[in-house]
Amino acid sequence: MRRLIFLLGILPAASALAEEPTASLSDWGGIGLLQMPNARMAPDGSMSGGLAALGTLHRHVAISAQPLPWFELTARNSAYPGYFGLSEPGLDLKVRLRREDEAGPALVVGGRDVTGSGLDLPGKGRFAGEYLALSRRWRDFDLTLGFGWGAFGEAGQLRNPLRVLGGRFKRDRDPSAVPTVRGPKAWFGGERIALFGGVEWHTPLDGLSLKLESSGDRFRAQRQDEPGFEPGSRYSLGLSWRPVSWIDLGAAYEQRRRVMLRLSIRYDPAVDADLPNRPPPAIGPRPAPGVALSPDAVRIVARSRGLPARAVAIGGDTATLWLDPAGTGRQPLAREAGDAARLLADLAPAQVERLRVVTGAGGLEGASMTLLRRDLERAVIGRGSIEEIWRTAEFTSPAAHPPGWRPRLDLSTRLVAAFDLAELGSPLVERTYTDLLLQAEPLRGLVAGAGLRVNAGDTVSLLDTNALPPGRPVRSDLPRYTRRRLSPDHLYAAWLASPATGVTTRLSAGYLEEMYAGIGMEALYQPQAARWAMGLDVNRAWKRRPDDLFRIDPADGHATGQASLYWEAPGAGTTTALRLGRYLGGDWGGTLEVMRRFDGGIGLSAHGTWTEAPDRTRSRFGGRLDWGVSLVVPIAASAWMPVGGTVETAVRTLGRDAGQRLSQPLPLYDLRVPGGYGRLAGTWRRLLE
Repeated sequence: MRRLIFLLGILPAASALAEEPTASLSDWGGIGLLQMPNARMAPDGSMSGGLAALGTLHRHVAISAQPLPWFELTARNSAYPGYFGLSEPGLDLKVRLRREDEAGPALVVGGRDVTGSGLDLPGKGRFAGEYLALSRRWRDFDLTLGFGWGAFGEAGQLRNPLRVLGGRFKRDRDPSAVPTVRGPKAWFGGERIALFGGVEWHTPLDGLSLKLESSGDRFRAQRQDEPGFEPGSRYSLGLSWRPVSWIDLGAAYEQRRRVMLRLSIRYDPAVDADLPNRPPPAIGPRPAPGVALSPDAVRIVARSRGLPARAVAIGGDTATLWLDPAGTGRQPLAREAGDAARLLADLAPAQVERLRVVTGAGGLEGASMTLLRRDLERAVIGRGSIEEIWRTAEFTSPAAHPPGWRPRLDLSTRLVAAFDLAELGSPLVERTYTDLLLQAEPLRGLVAGAGLRVNAGDTVSLLDTNALPPGRPVRSDLPRYTRRRLSPDHLYAAWLASPATGVTTRLSAGYLEEMYAGIGMEALYQPQAARWAMGLDVNRAWKRRPDDLFRIDPADGHATGQASLYWEAPGAGTTTALRLGRYLGGDWGGTLEVMRRFDGGIGLSAHGTWTEAPDRTRSRFGGRLDWGVSLVVPIAASAWMPVGGTVETAVRTLGRDAGQRLSQPLPLYDLRVPGGYGRLAGTWRRLLE
């Protein structure tokens, strides 16, 4: 260990910094060595899930996500021989404080089982611990040194440097205590801490690395439970192999007495995304007078090339193309608008000098972009630039609706696999289903939707919330709604309008989601050039009866609503939402949500909700925290899936009664903002790709 500290100290001056090594997974699901973490992160937006077995000691089921470049989130459930056969759910976090560069190593802070989930029984919370870790690469070797608290610090070589703060920082973290001190009250506490570390060698064989680590965990809880338990050596040796981009395999001989085997599936949007392979429209010579195509013909050509063209108008020196729905996500909005402008430049009559593209969705116009035709023609042949186009471009709020109105009818699918790793009685609760979705716009602003849900299978009967049925369940009676193989998911009508500049409203009524019907109103305000938006969603909801989903109980009304603040980061790749208000169970609280967008229409989102619940009307196992991570990948029509849609993989808390929001089928932010000025400006560099 002293040699490792010495190497980390001298490498900043002597390292030959190479390309960032491929990050491999640990036994616990997140990026790391074997039992110990390191300071590496997975590729931005990636997600992984898998199983690991350490001899007869642990069985880990884990799903990990990288919702932000500097933030890793792992949901895990670990089974072990113990009290009543219960498993130990945990939420693990890692935050990068510093990137590695020539001046020094990467630095992260993190924790395992940070929320302190579990029952107040001896031994529960035995995995909880916090750490600081540094990683430094030298050629093909990745060196790690860490300082551990809690389970990471049981070797106890050093005194806790935070002891000077007194209180809990000096208190022993005994896993056999009842109740066990865990969660935020125990973070970085304890009398002593330990050093841990290791090295990962990325071998010449692509995807194969060897790992050697020294652990700070001495399995204190296991030794208390089983007097004859032997923790073994602090040293472990193993390997990680990634034969293809989506498989990560691991094997190790740990503590010189246990064999570890791991199988993980990984998804990286930068590698695995199904990107549109369609070249942008070419711009040829301007048509001769009198031979240009008609507006309807231009619209048909646009749709044949994959552009969602709603209408085309040509008048005087201006040609206008309306895109609806814009921002479908298969490509950045600026590139979609750029393709539309190039198509107009190729097909519009010779006298047209101004090319206008209007974005929007659901009868709501988002933004109007007007380019000079000569600037676009020069940029395409290399005599101009995107910057020159930007200087002469005009962005306004759309002043007119497209000519005529063509009713729309869309059919799509949604395949969902949801996993809950936060239960005490089962390592894994899962639910899979397919939604067949129909959406129609018979009149401008009027949207009607219907959905048929095909339940493929589930294990939601294992949810812990069934142990103590609440008097007024919100979601804890989920098993009663999944029994039907076929069920109507939603059936609603909504009226969308833009009563003022920057203001959008929605009135909706009907069966809004699988468990609730209701009526509601939503308003969204966003100035045209702003990265922020404000919204208010107010609803009256009634529980749908599980034995007859077309009937509701009029006496079981729920008033719910949240005020929301949205912020879109520069580049239009990340949106953060903060919601405050009243949830379906009558509890008050807030939700923080982060939504990421990647090429190919891939979306990764994470949310956490904290409310004042539970109270005596809800299950005490439901908890106050509701959280989830979701990866959404669009699918195009194909031989095996004739109708396009999305595939969604999610890890979330199922069957909770606290912090539950209505699942709105038409959220205004998702309708208006993806086709707005912010997305155009944020993705502008992609205009001519």
